[in-house]
Amino acid sequence: MVRRRLTLKRIDPWSVLKFGAILNLAFLAIGLLIAGVVWFVADRLNLVDQVCGIAADVGFTNCGFEPGPAFQVLVLLGLLWVVVQTAVLVFLAFLHNLIADLTGGLVVTMIDDTPGSAARGEAPVHTAANPSSSTSGGQRRRDTANESTAAHVLGPISPRRSTSSAADQPGRASRQATRESRSGESNRAR
Repeated sequence: MVRRRLTLKRIDPWSVLKFGAILNLAFLAIGLLIAGVVWFVADRLNLVDQVCGIAADVGFTNCGFEPGPAFQVLVLLGLLWVVVQTAVLVFLAFLHNLIADLTGGLVVTMIDDTPGSAARGEAPVHTAANPSSSTSGGQRRRDTANESTAAHVLGPISPRRSTSSAADQPGRASRQATRESRSGESNRAR
């Protein structure tokens, strides 16, 4: 098992708005479907007529239920609920961002328990301070996808010392060779 400690420091309010609106619309559709099924069952069992019969025995003179207007009111109340609930979710995202600025964010520890993850020696995601990670065969590679997201997600990680040589870094080797050739030319000119 590989343990990863992640810090949630920022929630994007625009993504919360989109996700919350679609999720609340889906909940509204499910609620309307359930209400339709309940009405269908109640109508088939003549429950409304039985309730009106009991109400007439008690003393009520007017009893009835119109499904059309009731369904329209239910849809309007559901749409109002979608708007209010989405606004509350966006407000909570802003509130989380403000509190995370003060406290440093929400720390979550995740465990990767996929078969063989520990046997393969998988390491946690690295931050931009050390964007390279070990791969099989001792090669080093730059993981740009993890670098961009890890800087926002992971908490402070102490930077590791680089053990790579000049041969592993061709840019460094060429700069050093250029400096040596220039110093050699200046020595010849003297």
